[in-house]
Amino acid sequence: MLLRFSFIIFLICSVAQSRAQELTAQLISEKPLTAEEFIGVDEYGNTYQQTKNVFYKLEKEKKFQFSDIQLGKITSVDIMNPLRITLFYRDMNTVVVLDNRLNEITRVNFNNLANFRTVLFATTAKNNSFWIFNSDLQQLELFDYQNQKIISHSQPINETVYDLKTNFNFAWIQLESKIEMYNVYGSFIQEFDISKTTSFQVSDQKMLTKNEEGFRLLKSMPGKFLNLSISENDVKEFYLNNENLYIYNGKDVKHYLIN
Repeated sequence: MLLRFSFIIFLICSVAQSRAQELTAQLISEKPLTAEEFIGVDEYGNTYQQTKNVFYKLEKEKKFQFSDIQLGKITSVDIMNPLRITLFYRDMNTVVVLDNRLNEITRVNFNNLANFRTVLFATTAKNNSFWIFNSDLQQLELFDYQNQKIISHSQPINETVYDLKTNFNFAWIQLESKIEMYNVYGSFIQEFDISKTTSFQVSDQKMLTKNEEGFRLLKSMPGKFLNLSISENDVKEFYLNNENLYIYNGKDVKHYLIN
């Protein structure tokens, strides 16, 4: 009898612990959106999208846009700093920086630099610089585009790089089965084990991953991934901005608040 009672208590504790390790998200709003690609929503509530290789910013009743057909396809957009938005055109090895009205501030064509480099990824960094991944040397670099020089770089990474996410102080490189974290000095900090099908977003010190099994959130680094329970199966793109999760299903953008 005592053994059976102990087993029941064990089951109750296990279920309680499992639920305690699972996060939930509350649906805040839902807005229709027609776009080929949803980029994200900034801290001011402005929505960014891309359609037919034109980059758009939706600000209440206003719409701003930027395009340059000579640069080809937009590879990535970084809206971490809404005042200095980074557009990367991989085919032309070029980065364009835009202001909050999508006017061009500057552009860097890495083909024309004295120290030529082939760039695989390019994102926003601080103090007039980019995080870039140099595929010639297979290394992460912090590039000062105002003075056209490398501030710091990592050791060579001898694996295929699938994605790069950054903030002002850190960079996360996605490899075959892990994500590696680096600081502004190019030093390796830590790694996170993931599956091959994982996509991820980073906001401040939070990391949100998604694969066929669903969402998992790392609330701080170092830390532990927790399952994020969310009733949204059709996910085309998603974007994390602090506790705010935006999911685009091809028709609507749903705004969730992570509890």
